Formats: sequence, C-alpha cells, structure tokens
Amino acid sequence: MIRLGTALWLVLVAFVGFGMFKVKYEVMDLEDALARANRAVLADQDAIHVLKAEWAFLGQPSRLADLSRRHLDLAPLGTAQLGQIATLPLRPSAVPLADAGAPLPLTDPAVATAKPRNPRPLAATTTLANAKLRIER
Repeated sequence: MIRLGTALWLVLVAFVGFGMFKVKYEVMDLEDALARANRAVLADQDAIHVLKAEWAFLGQPSRLADLSRRHLDLAPLGTAQLGQIATLPLRPSAVPLADAGAPLPLTDPAVATAKPRNPRPLAATTTLANAKLRIER
C-alpha cells in the first residue's frame, strides 16, 4: 500500500512540475511579446513626432507662399473679372403654374396636420457634446 501511495504522489509531483515548467515558459513568451509591443509603440510615437515636425515645417505660410509664387501662375483678381448681381440668371420658379385665377395654398396640408416631434433639449445636447470632447482630449 505504501508503494501505491508513493507512486501516486510521484506522478502528482511530476504533473505539477511539468505544469509549472509550461506556465513559466508561457509567461516568458508573453513578457517577450509585451516588450516587443512596447518597443513598437515607442517607435511609432517617435515616428509621429518626426511627422508632426515635418508637417509644421512644410505647412509654414512663408514657404507655401514662396512655392505658390514659383509654381502657380496666379494673379490678383482684376475688376474686369468681377460681375454684377443683375447679370446672374434667375432660378426657375419652384411653384408650378396651375391655374392663374386660383389662389395658391400657403402651407402643405400634410405638414400642417403633422404633430411636431419632441427633440432633445439643446442644453442636454451641448452638454453631451462637450463631455465627448473632454473625454477625447
């Protein structure tokens, strides 16, 4: 009986030892993956800083003005290019000409009988929008 108990304990210790061995190496693999991810995040942050600096340089107004003078053939507007409002064509009439003698309805009957929707109050909407902006920052 002692030998059977000893054998069971040895098997149990072997399984626990093997389980500990597997867990240890899985944890080490996860730590390596985490370290790689952190290095990638830092590299991406550095790249973002470089891109922001390049964007600030490329977007300088004096540089853009110089480039537009060199590469675009733009000239200030002359008075001959400006028109008058009277020369613009009028928009076609939106109301159909049905009967010249009949009075036109002032409102659409379907719109006049429809119940107005109850929209959300403006204060709640702006508060929600401001809260979203604060969360995103």
